[in-house]
Amino acid sequence: MVPITSAHIAGNYSVMRDEGIEWLENFASELTAEGLKVAVFTTKNPEMFDFEEADELRVPEVYREKQMRIDTALRSIGVVLAYTCHHYLAGNLPRYGDHIAWASSGSQTYANSVIGARSNREADHVVLAAAVAGVIPEYGLHLTENRKAEVLVDVSNIDLSKLNDADVKAMGWVIGKKIGTRIPAIVGLPPDLDIERIKGLLYSITVSGAVGLIHMVGITPEAPTVEAVFQGHPPLESVEITEQEVIGAYGEISSASDEKVDLVIFGCPHCTIQEIEKIATLLEGKKVHPETQLWICTSQWCKTLAKRMRLDEKIKAAGGRIVADVGAASGPYAFLKEQGIRTLALNSVRACYYSSGLFGMKTWLGSTEQCIEAAIKGKWEGTRG
Repeated sequence: MVPITSAHIAGNYSVMRDEGIEWLENFASELTAEGLKVAVFTTKNPEMFDFEEADELRVPEVYREKQMRIDTALRSIGVVLAYTCHHYLAGNLPRYGDHIAWASSGSQTYANSVIGARSNREADHVVLAAAVAGVIPEYGLHLTENRKAEVLVDVSNIDLSKLNDADVKAMGWVIGKKIGTRIPAIVGLPPDLDIERIKGLLYSITVSGAVGLIHMVGITPEAPTVEAVFQGHPPLESVEITEQEVIGAYGEISSASDEKVDLVIFGCPHCTIQEIEKIATLLEGKKVHPETQLWICTSQWCKTLAKRMRLDEKIKAAGGRIVADVGAASGPYAFLKEQGIRTLALNSVRACYYSSGLFGMKTWLGSTEQCIEAAIKGKWEGTRG
């Protein structure tokens, strides 16, 4: 076993369901009976709705009750209710080389690939046990020899300067399909690739691929060179990504055919303050279509900061809303579907995949600009693949 410095759990009600809540309540009850709580800093992924706007969002009482049960159980054992997938921007920030137990596959891969911390793609049950014990079994990506790259992925023939934010995510989808469960080393990425694009790439690769570490040569701390990242071993395979594959990925990711858009929703992973500012600028002087909703999902920290910067005023003036504690991947669809929401426009591969797979929502993937245009016109005119 190896000591961990932090933990993060993922599951919300859309994944846990009633059985998961019962398990969590039993787990918390047994711990408190023994006088135990989590031993390390532990945070939680987004949930179903914004507590401050539950009435305005018309959240049914049945979902409020379930959310409060989750809330109460986690609070009783000391879990910090950050309700964000950007927990590394909200205090849960490991150092290079730290062993951690994170269950959210997107942020877990970010920790491994950008920060250089060490975590496997763990289940919530394992993470909660590790959080209480303060240790995790030393296997998988906790061991240096298991962190070597296995597949060489070349993106050098793609002009990344011509790709929009959704194109980069579509490229991640293509890479994930090609690598499967094998750790990649990606060459051809500029060393100054901005952090928003890095997140978009990583969070998309982990949807179509089942990996917890992605070596971006020249960016990932453990990948200064191709030779270093393969630890003296030859690649099992070398693959090249083409622009045609990136364009074709849109047809695989988007599941909608109806042009009418019911909801444009941003925030998987949660929107940063920079993204909120960009959306507010794109909305300035415009109005969201009366038959379309616009949501920007973020953490309570960013929502508060957006208010302080008066970005929320610009967004509200256009007819949109900033919602905290909610993820665009799955959280709100249980009750939004009951309200007639069917077709979504998103700039996130991850949100497209989970909202469609878990709730049967119809989705369009496009750039931030294309999604804003859909919100204004009430229909999709963006990329179709």
